[in-house]
Amino acid sequence: MDLYTRLLLGVTALAVLGYIGLVYGSCATDPDCHFRLCAGGRAFCGVDHVHVRDR
Repeated sequence: MDLYTRLLLGVTALAVLGYIGLVYGSCATDPDCHFRLCAGGRAFCGVDHVHVRDR
């Protein structure tokens, strides 16, 4: 694998990890944010932002 390919893979990995950290990390500090489960109920599919009084 050449240097350019390694650079692109590294940048892509950092972008993905940064996005996941931003979305899920910011949800941890917000009381209106909670994790949404998939249809089977065994895995997380994302986050929902719902006000406490709307739940």
